[in-house]
This record gives sequence, C-alpha cells and structure tokens, in this order.
Amino acid sequence: MKDIRILLGKRIKELRKELNISQQELAELADIDQRNLSNIECGVNFPSKSLLEIANALKVTLPELFDFEHLKVDSDYMKKYITDYLQNVSDENLKTIYRIIRSMK
Repeated sequence: MKDIRILLGKRIKELRKELNISQQELAELADIDQRNLSNIECGVNFPSKSLLEIANALKVTLPELFDFEHLKVDSDYMKKYITDYLQNVSDENLKTIYRIIRSMK
C-alpha cells in the first residue's frame, strides 16, 4: 500500500502543478486541510474520503488520477527511450522536440 500512496501523491502533485495552483488552493477546492494535502502528496496519507473531491478539483477522472505508469520508470530508462526514439525521428518531429526542450530552460 505504501507504493500506491507515494505514486498517488506524486500524481496529485504533478496534476496540481500542471494547473499552476498551490497546495492551499487545491486544498480549498477539495475542501480538505492543507496539511492533510501535503501529507497526501508526500505519500504519508491516502485520501480515501477526499479522493473524488481531489480528482474533481484537479479536473480529472479517477482513472486519470491513478494513471501513474510514467512515474514508475527511472531516469536511466527514460534517457535510453528518448535516445532510441531520436534515432528514427523525422526532421519535422525533431524540430518540434528541439523547440520543446529549448522552452524548458
């Protein structure tokens, strides 16, 4: 159960940051205590009673909230995957990837 708490916490934090809202703002939207939300994001607590409220506040469905396969892979795997992908990418897609990476600075 500990792994799912950690992954769910990371996913909630990821979605919150995508919406560019603070923990306090999300806590208010989900009608939960900010300290509780912090513990959820850290993987200490599981949001059993507030799960649906958090999903609604983040504007996602429950299945989307539990979509954390991408959080399970380590950085070495991601780097290899990207490197392998770049070997066969079209010039047009390469330009797009380049622009995305440049914009992340």
